[in-house]
Amino acid sequence: MHPNLDHPDFIDCTELIQALNDCHYNLSFMERQFKCNNISEDVKRCLHEARMLRRRQNNEEGRKRAARIGAFMNGMREREDRDYEIAREMAMKELAHRDRLRK
Repeated sequence: MHPNLDHPDFIDCTELIQALNDCHYNLSFMERQFKCNNISEDVKRCLHEARMLRRRQNNEEGRKRAARIGAFMNGMREREDRDYEIAREMAMKELAHRDRLRK
């Protein structure tokens, strides 16, 4: 069984798909059971190769996206750490100022 063959991802397999469709439309049911098998196997092989290519491309894009998100998150952590240090420093100065006023 194969997916919808009209999908644009299968553009590399169009000649084989057309040959399979021609085989199915030009032969009777009994003839097509045996005579279209080789073409059908070629279509399955081509569809598998197209799917594996798409899978590799998607994996590569996912790795790049994960790296970009990781870099962004590291930048966020650095900013949070810097903001925390600034806020801590300001709080310490304020406490020191209050202590001086009390004395």
